Amino acid sequence: MMTPLKDIHALLDAAVKAGNAASDAISSHAANPFAVMVLQRTRLATSEHRKSRDDLKVAMIALHKKNQSIALKPVDIPPKKSKK
Repeated sequence: MMTPLKDIHALLDAAVKAGNAASDAISSHAANPFAVMVLQRTRLATSEHRKSRDDLKVAMIALHKKNQSIALKPVDIPPKKSKK
């Protein structure tokens, strides 16, 4: 069973929020060189999660619009040939 896109989006959103919270917590240790390295990696990972989340949201909107246009598109029925 595939995971719904909405659930994946929610997980990516949670990852972005967790990354932001971790960055805030780590930034208070700016004097520690190890903390600075971890902060840089955390920010990079958070930006990747944010990009993935935003890309997925765009794809979900496009898919929704495509499905709506398919549902509203009239069906082409060829005209009946007259019997002679």
